[in-house]
Amino acid sequence: MTAGVIAAIVVGVIVFLLSIPLELSLHLAVRERLDFHVSLGWFFSLVKKEFGRQKKQAKKRAGRGWSFIDLLRIRGLLPKILRLLKDVFRHIRIRDLRVDFRIGLDDPADTALFTGSLWLPVFLLGLTSPYAIRLQPSFDNGPVLQGYAYVVLRLRPIQLVPAIVRFGCSRATLRLLGVLISGRWKRKK
Repeated sequence: MTAGVIAAIVVGVIVFLLSIPLELSLHLAVRERLDFHVSLGWFFSLVKKEFGRQKKQAKKRAGRGWSFIDLLRIRGLLPKILRLLKDVFRHIRIRDLRVDFRIGLDDPADTALFTGSLWLPVFLLGLTSPYAIRLQPSFDNGPVLQGYAYVVLRLRPIQLVPAIVRFGCSRATLRLLGVLISGRWKRKK
């Protein structure tokens, strides 16, 4: 009896914690240099992790191991990955989106063609959405790319449980796990 109550409490706590939204904010600014900042907040931003534009030294792997292309050759893996990504993107909600860029190319005619091809979708998106999106052409001073983009995405992790279980229990994922484990053993020897 007590084991069942404890199990029910543990499951309830896990469901509660997975029901709390996860917020991802991305901020990209381009002036004289590129500035990129990512913030991941959970539990109403009480638990927060921030990532900046810091580049880390890549570790060299011992031996060949496996590559990303080798993994994509696993039969049936690519459709499973695409399905997982589709399920994840279906549950992502945009809370805030602000984009303001000034774009200019070497030739003013190229600038007009490029910004003109982007103008109609940006204009229509600005009319039908509550988000602030602005794109300005710059016809003088040569090549220019200045501005910023800011987006806040919200996701409830519990909504991804069926998609993750479906992906994790597929044959392609089990084959992938086998390749990863065998590659790890080969490197240790």
